[in-house]
Amino acid sequence: MYNLRQQYDKTDAMNLIAKLLMNSLYGKFGMKLESTKIVMYDTSTDCGYKDLHEDIKLYGESIQDYVNIDKIFYLIIRDSFIAVKYDKEEDMYHGQDINIAIASAVTGGARVHMSCLKNNPDFNLYYSDTDSGVTDKPLPSHLVGKELGQFKLEHIINRAVFLAPKVYGLEDIEGNEIIKVKGVTEEVANEFTLDTLEELLIKDSTKEINQGSQSRKMV
Repeated sequence: MYNLRQQYDKTDAMNLIAKLLMNSLYGKFGMKLESTKIVMYDTSTDCGYKDLHEDIKLYGESIQDYVNIDKIFYLIIRDSFIAVKYDKEEDMYHGQDINIAIASAVTGGARVHMSCLKNNPDFNLYYSDTDSGVTDKPLPSHLVGKELGQFKLEHIINRAVFLAPKVYGLEDIEGNEIIKVKGVTEEVANEFTLDTLEELLIKDSTKEINQGSQSRKMV
């Protein structure tokens, strides 16, 4: 996948496809086969009442919880195995091939590789993610480059605030601000400034976020 990606420009769709397969495929090997299913029953009808009691008998101990809403509707939450089937018409296999050893080996190897940042006494590490880090000194030359597994210098930072994983703000030496806030749209993220994030470092400070019809509070 890496060699395939190198054959295409970053603007080419094949570059993105190869990148997604290379970076994301291992995670599919670690996915759970079990999922949670919510079923609603209208117990005001004989059919709904019957279905409810039949499913209680059928699923038994696998039922996790139920909710009575106005004595009419019930929600049954139970464990469900993801459907695995073969589509003959499209010649496609819809399911999951799970191999925890593969997922563990890849993530374990990644943590070992990132230890060159996290356990290096030659510089201070202020923030790190899966494949990145913020340090107070340049990395050794052998760690920097365009090859697989090497780092690249993205910003020289003048000021920064790190609140949580994927929630931070940077100001580079040219005065440009880079703000990252996970879980919100780009439009909402643009409302944040470095000063806004810095204010959230103060104890008991909050910021309310309005995103569509939903409202969230950052503490």
